[in-house]
Amino acid sequence: MSSPAAIYGGMCSGHGTGMCSSHHQGLGGGILGGCPHSPTDARIIPVAVAAMNATTLWPPLVLGPVMAFSNVVINGSIPIRDQDIITPHPTASVHATTSAGYKCYFTTTTPAWHCTIGVAAGRETAAGHSRKLFATTKTVWINGMRAGKVGDLLGDATPAFPCTSVVAKGSINVFVGV
Repeated sequence: MSSPAAIYGGMCSGHGTGMCSSHHQGLGGGILGGCPHSPTDARIIPVAVAAMNATTLWPPLVLGPVMAFSNVVINGSIPIRDQDIITPHPTASVHATTSAGYKCYFTTTTPAWHCTIGVAAGRETAAGHSRKLFATTKTVWINGMRAGKVGDLLGDATPAFPCTSVVAKGSINVFVGV
């Protein structure tokens, strides 16, 4: 079955279903010791994107290139090929984190990116997590690389490329086969 070709300017599906939660105590563990704590305290334990999907939303986003070089153009747009790096995927979600100490019990909001495992000192950055297209076609190649298509993953569940989005919108009239 063929699907629309992936192009820069298309859309990702977004991922995650939640909007905010308690991270400490919660997915990140128990209440933090010592009080009060900063929203980006180093003691806040980051959790993998796949687990954070239950409490955090990374919304659909236009697919932009980090670097794109191609002599092939699809309807005025550059096609996305296997292993092409896509612009980062940010989240605006926040989570509650709580600390307790002598005569102190403190809760504040912490950016979800600080609660998520990533490649910047073990955490996702405020700009979002990195994304890369993982093409699945076995029959369509562009300049020696497999062509991307709607439905292809934008991550591989590793800390380097943790995104669980897929290409959701591509070319309106160019299709890539199996």
